[in-house]
Amino acid sequence: MVLPIIPYPNKVKFTNDTVHAAALKTDKVDIDTALPREGYRLTIAKEGVSIAAGDEAGAFYAQQSLRQLRDGGGDVPCCIIDDAPRFPFRSYMLDVARHMFPIEDIKKHVDAIALMKMNRFHIHLTDDQGWRVPIAKYPKVAEMKRQETKFGSLRNPTYKGDNEPYGGYYTVEELKDLVDYCAKRHITVIPEFDIPGHTNCAIAAYSHLSCRNEQIQPRNREGVSKVILCVGKDEVMEFVYDCLEVFCDIFPGEYFHIGGDEAPKSRWKSCPHCQKRMKDNSLENEQQLQGWFNKQVAAFLAQRGKKTIVWNEGLYSGQMGNEVIGQRWFDPGFYAIRFANSGGKIIMSDNSSCYVDYLYSRLPLKKVYRYNPLKFGLNKRGKAGVMGLEAPLWTEYVKDIERASFQAFPRICATAELGWTAPSLGRKTPRPYSDFVARLRDFIPQLQALGVNSAPESIWNGSGRVNKLRTFPAVPRGADFLEDN
Repeated sequence: MVLPIIPYPNKVKFTNDTVHAAALKTDKVDIDTALPREGYRLTIAKEGVSIAAGDEAGAFYAQQSLRQLRDGGGDVPCCIIDDAPRFPFRSYMLDVARHMFPIEDIKKHVDAIALMKMNRFHIHLTDDQGWRVPIAKYPKVAEMKRQETKFGSLRNPTYKGDNEPYGGYYTVEELKDLVDYCAKRHITVIPEFDIPGHTNCAIAAYSHLSCRNEQIQPRNREGVSKVILCVGKDEVMEFVYDCLEVFCDIFPGEYFHIGGDEAPKSRWKSCPHCQKRMKDNSLENEQQLQGWFNKQVAAFLAQRGKKTIVWNEGLYSGQMGNEVIGQRWFDPGFYAIRFANSGGKIIMSDNSSCYVDYLYSRLPLKKVYRYNPLKFGLNKRGKAGVMGLEAPLWTEYVKDIERASFQAFPRICATAELGWTAPSLGRKTPRPYSDFVARLRDFIPQLQALGVNSAPESIWNGSGRVNKLRTFPAVPRGADFLEDN
């Protein structure tokens, strides 16, 4: 017997009775601190429904399980569900720097991940191609527009780019409204201010932020630019701190993402400001200079009660300690794994299994569901350092919320289950894949009721005309480099 719930509960004890879904209502929740954080006990009996929870989040998650059973209709088996998450960090990331989405559309995705008991929403707000947060002291940065869009169509054969200027930003009020909306669903919003690389839009607004005071435009294509922030200049550090203050005011959550990925250092090698910074701080190379920069930013954020997250490149200096959390996406040197094995905290987002912007032909649903975030050479200490996992959706090739929904769902449903449901003894996945798919078929109408349309089942594992592009470069997202001189 299987309950039509995603993610599947970790422990279910069935009794012999059934009740109709319409009868699954409860007005009373008992908080029982003996239960784990985010955990709950949901009792469904002929006499009625009762909920006990370890905290308010656990009570909310119990209601999500109840809601799925109720909305599924029909008869529901009486049972006792004892449930708590496998990992404390269960996240979805949406890139709004490459393409923006109205806040009301983003809320649809928030509703969907809340229904699946995810508790983090990582929003990628700044990049080479766009900047979505107004900064009063530096008004030009959010006003910048790329003059055209030439991202290509590798991951979305239906998207051919645009010849029109593209820009825009969210108001502070809109972003605070989104934060409040998420908080009511026990979701913490994690802003990302990507530094020191991926900053062409900021440098286009204020050329002094670069090493050579370069006059550039916001980037109009994918890839990686050699033009990055000059961390040797005090005025650049002032810019970073000023922006961080604004972000911290808008986003009160405990986590802050500073990116740190894909920051070519060729400009730093010939920059007198960067070289002086290295000499003044006894730094041996430019990689250590980025480590120095990360530590300054992390210390600034720590004073404001924030925990700093960096993509795995942010760990490459070897200088980072527990002041940061590493996020593994493409890490052939296993820096994130070694960081965890030595006592650090990490988030798993391997691009080969978690990046939902990839075509289904490259990342089938079955592969997402079979992802094991606790391997890759993690020792016992390292496994204990895995906070959880995240499914990122990068939007170079995703122009609107319809395509975003197509890309994310149902693959993010698999990520949600991997984050919540522990594999049973001897099993590599939480449940058999066929079992997961059967529950997905019941769940998709509930997503549609939230305004989220998923990809059709015919292409979940790589077939169908929409995914006609069969070959894909054997490189990570950011390594389809087209570097500027």
